Amino acid sequence: MKRVLALIVSLAALLGLVACGGGDSGSGSGSGDTDKVYNLTFSMHTPADTPVGRYFQTMFDEIEEKTDGHVKITLHGSGTLAAAADVVDMVADGGCDMGWVFTSFYYGKFPLTDVLTLMGNNPQSCVQGTEVLYTLYNEFDEVAAEWSNFKVLQLHCNPVNYIYTSEEPATLADVAKMSVRAPSGACADVMGNLGLNVISMPPNDIYDNLSKGNIQGYIIENTAVTDYSLNEITKYVVNVPLNQGPFAVIMNQKTYDSLPAEYQAVIDEYTTLDACKAIAQVWEDQAAESGEKLLENAVLVDWSAEDVAAFNAASDTYDETWVAEHSTDSFDAQKLLDRCHELYAEIG
Repeated sequence: MKRVLALIVSLAALLGLVACGGGDSGSGSGSGDTDKVYNLTFSMHTPADTPVGRYFQTMFDEIEEKTDGHVKITLHGSGTLAAAADVVDMVADGGCDMGWVFTSFYYGKFPLTDVLTLMGNNPQSCVQGTEVLYTLYNEFDEVAAEWSNFKVLQLHCNPVNYIYTSEEPATLADVAKMSVRAPSGACADVMGNLGLNVISMPPNDIYDNLSKGNIQGYIIENTAVTDYSLNEITKYVVNVPLNQGPFAVIMNQKTYDSLPAEYQAVIDEYTTLDACKAIAQVWEDQAAESGEKLLENAVLVDWSAEDVAAFNAASDTYDETWVAEHSTDSFDAQKLLDRCHELYAEIG
């Protein structure tokens, strides 16, 4: 925890060094009044008093300072301004100016961005996945087009998802007998194809259902395990990295366009790969701390090579279906998937 706090304390200095530009920042052609105070709102579905929430608050404080108090961004945590599944529409309509989007809450809306959710990427860290996502967004117009209605400020992903259980998952066959909570999309589909009874529920319902035996496992990333106190009742972790979920910080395009060019330039400082990796590092360190706390009571389980191969085969079969579903006469989804695998392997 000391390591996480130290990183957050030093984050302001790190953000101050980030270079301008990156992503779809544009040239900053706004013509707003530099004497006006712009009061903007930002919605996130998790509590503000978390490492990620404090990261955003540090960023917003810096923006306010660099604009001499003319751009003020108020953070609304825990979905108090917009529910998790409403952020995209709220930002699009101007109900809130900025928001933090988890694509899994919008299954089917960002299908190409969700290439990171496929199970054959072998993800290792939040920082790694963030660089993969950022690169794909900038290399593939089709990925960027999914976000064309917004000013995209940042792209990153969560820490790696694993299977956590209350019953021993010594083999793939053991897990296949369980009822397991899984996020929608590739993860739920692959697990269902392997025979699991896949249950959909929000993270805050996992504890009650696991403790009552309604489910025997769940799939999530490490920080959520401790955020929801699941480490108290989790006994096993399957040591097979599954996938990651893409996240985006988006801004209403008209709101961005209404700002003076010099204020746009300040916001653009936080759209670079370095800025995206900064939040990823905060999250990765939190995940490491959570993992250590989890393993005080839980056991790490390694599957046999045969079970891992069977799991990978099911993932590959799903990938083939995904490619066929998202390819068109003008777009080869296999190229996107191949590039995604390539980047994960290169970045390591």
